[in-house]
Amino acid sequence: MSSVVDAGAPIDDESDLPRSVSMVSLFGAAECDDPQVVLTRWQENGTLVPRDGSAPRPRERASDLTARVGHAATEPFTLDLRAHGPHALVGGTTGSGKSEFLQAWVLALAHANSPDRVTFLFVDYKGGAAFAQCTQLPHSVGLVTDLTPHLVRRALTSLRAELRHREELLREKGAKDLVELEKTGDPDCPPSLVIVVDEFAALVTEVPDFVDGVVDVAQRGRSLGLHLILATQRPAGVIKDNLRANTNLRIALRVADEHDSLDVIGDPRAAHVDPSIPGRGSAKTGPGRIATFQSAFPGARTPARPPAPPIDVMELDFGRGRRWRLPERAAVDPAIPTDIERMVGTVQRAAALGGVPAPRRPWREPLADTYSLESLGQRRDDVLVFGMTDDPGAQQQHTVAFRPDLQANLLVVGAGGAGKTTALRTVATAAGITPDSGPTHVYGIDAAGGGLAMLARLPHVGAIVRGDDEERVGRLLRRLEEIVEERSVRYSAVSAATLSEYRAEAGRPDEPRILLLLDGFSAFRTDYEGSAALLTLYLTFLRLLVDGRAVGVHVVLAADRPSGVPTSVAAAFQARLVLRQSDEDAYLAMGVPRDVIGASSPPGRGVYEGLEVQTAVLGADPSVAVQARLVDEVARELAQHHRQTPPGVGALPTLVTAAEMPQSVDGRPVLGIADDTLAPVGFDPEGVFVLAGPLGSGRTSTLRWLAESVHRVHPGTPLVHLAGRRSPLSEMTLFTNSASGVAEVRDLLGQVSAVTAEPALANGPLVGLFIEDLPGFVGTPVDLPLLEVLKACRRNGHLVVVEGESSSWGSPWPLLTEARAARTGVLLQPEQMDGDSLLRTSLPRVRRKDFPAGRGFLIRAGTARKIQIPVVE
Repeated sequence: MSSVVDAGAPIDDESDLPRSVSMVSLFGAAECDDPQVVLTRWQENGTLVPRDGSAPRPRERASDLTARVGHAATEPFTLDLRAHGPHALVGGTTGSGKSEFLQAWVLALAHANSPDRVTFLFVDYKGGAAFAQCTQLPHSVGLVTDLTPHLVRRALTSLRAELRHREELLREKGAKDLVELEKTGDPDCPPSLVIVVDEFAALVTEVPDFVDGVVDVAQRGRSLGLHLILATQRPAGVIKDNLRANTNLRIALRVADEHDSLDVIGDPRAAHVDPSIPGRGSAKTGPGRIATFQSAFPGARTPARPPAPPIDVMELDFGRGRRWRLPERAAVDPAIPTDIERMVGTVQRAAALGGVPAPRRPWREPLADTYSLESLGQRRDDVLVFGMTDDPGAQQQHTVAFRPDLQANLLVVGAGGAGKTTALRTVATAAGITPDSGPTHVYGIDAAGGGLAMLARLPHVGAIVRGDDEERVGRLLRRLEEIVEERSVRYSAVSAATLSEYRAEAGRPDEPRILLLLDGFSAFRTDYEGSAALLTLYLTFLRLLVDGRAVGVHVVLAADRPSGVPTSVAAAFQARLVLRQSDEDAYLAMGVPRDVIGASSPPGRGVYEGLEVQTAVLGADPSVAVQARLVDEVARELAQHHRQTPPGVGALPTLVTAAEMPQSVDGRPVLGIADDTLAPVGFDPEGVFVLAGPLGSGRTSTLRWLAESVHRVHPGTPLVHLAGRRSPLSEMTLFTNSASGVAEVRDLLGQVSAVTAEPALANGPLVGLFIEDLPGFVGTPVDLPLLEVLKACRRNGHLVVVEGESSSWGSPWPLLTEARAARTGVLLQPEQMDGDSLLRTSLPRVRRKDFPAGRGFLIRAGTARKIQIPVVE
């Protein structure tokens, strides 16, 4: 009479639960396909805010968050997130149907409630595939995936900002929580925000701060309508006490073992679910209340005509039964849309039919890779807009600007290719768009790759000077220093601390602001601070950094690394834009997190005032060629509106004619054009004057010009020409006497020596002696007579100009030593050491390419001054 139990037979599911439930069969075809049915449901349950202008209608009770998520044998199975929750935990191993269950839950909530009352924020660490269709619901406010530490902070900051927004709204409305405000029917009542997190166990391992932060936000936001649904494959080890205390609703699909099942629902049943039945699960809605259900399957393709139910035939005997092989069922037509596609489309149409606006999002989309400067609303010179910033604390994105009156100077630090030069070009271009304020004049020193050169076409740009052009750099810095000194007096007279105050107090709205760009600070510092001749210019630049702000002179500086900017220099920059760095420690040196910008960040992405920013460009293409073309277009447009153009920074001309020179300079003969003033400079026609240079440097032309210049000022002074051989100068009528060859020179020296023995007159020399190739006379019979003449000229104030090739002056012969002892002359196209070896005066940095014929250094009283000698026609 006793029953026989076969211990080797598998345990079949003997419950009344279906093995599979499609969304369409659960809801009905009409509710899944007809948007009017969905809209009517929203209107009946009061989740659709009336938009007909009628007064708010109070309700006896707030809406619930009930959703049909599956079937429980005799009836549909429902979960109420507000009543059973407010937060939920879902566990299920791979293949258990966990992602499909989450989709079914979200679809059911969206189907039952309009976006006015429920919104969803999806977090999927696996890449976003689990919620790909659900994100298209009108209820969706965002998808967070591929989390990094920076994105974690951004998400949590935005969520906390959302809490503050709701708290302020409830305080304004006089309601204690969201449910009370919802009962009033106030159309400003925010919807419940359901945060759905898939694979949160992986998040706990990779970014633990996110889960703790989200749980903290959800705990504090319980009364504010924030609900949390956390799903995981591996519950073991990740369900901490704070999580367990805040997730009253627990759902367990098939899990790996009884321990996991106990962790989730406190019962081992979820470990014994048949693997062939995905979607089978158990829900714990309270102590001792555990119900088993079959989750709906959103991926089904439900035809209009239901297929015949499946029939299995099994021969039962001791041991494992034998299943009959029956004809295969017809395959589902792939043209039929999936249930989730049908329901998402229907809900979308219902929202459009009801005029439901897009819900308020807790945060914005990440910053775009490019922004157009033209669209950012640049209007004033004291607010120079240069990009867009992401401000999750304020739940918005807005323009970011450099405010020179407040911040003085702007420092841009970034590795190669990070967008430093682009940032400087953007600020410079923005400085020309100031219709609501005064003008800005821009100057630039390009010590990097020449990326600023295109700015020279803009009408408000005075000049862009190469960093290795010491001549123009010095002229620019000295001019700015003079402006600072001159303005300091004027601004102090009216007690103005900034340019804007001076414009208002002095009634001079057109007083220009001056912006100095410096690209490649490391190279600039190396060249100028490390050179004794250029150190003065570097110190001038440092003074501009400190003294310029109060008088409207500001610096925008770009450097490739923080260590390249000394602390004393960095202290002058209150505004700092940190772009991508080559070393993570550089971020710490600049006081910004190291995980905001990475190798994959687009050029121009950086951190400014603690927020992530993207530098703008002209148009949408940041390539140099496109930017150059757009700068030309902007230059033509701005030229129509700019009333004043800044003065340029001239360069020493490569060719100067004698006709351009004045008769004299302060009563002295004209030597040439000086590089520091770009004005004619004179020389004293007395003593020994050395003229040296290599072949082709213009020595003969210079000697001729010196003779003509002396003749212009002192036409009565006899000029004598001496040469070792015939030369083009021998035939010039300018000279009173000319001798070529040793014999002629010896005879003429006898006459000259008598004149040079007498002191010069007060208004000029008694004679001017011009000697070609003086080193060529060394060791000849006229060596000593020439030496005596040179000594007499030095002693008595007569002029003697001695010329020779640079390489021939190195001999210690007394004749050459006597000539060099005067330490006065012109070195044409010199080598770096020529100044020390010939006239015992150090030269600034010399590059031969910067010295055309007739250009050199005037050496006098131990100083070197670059000049350009004119050419005689």
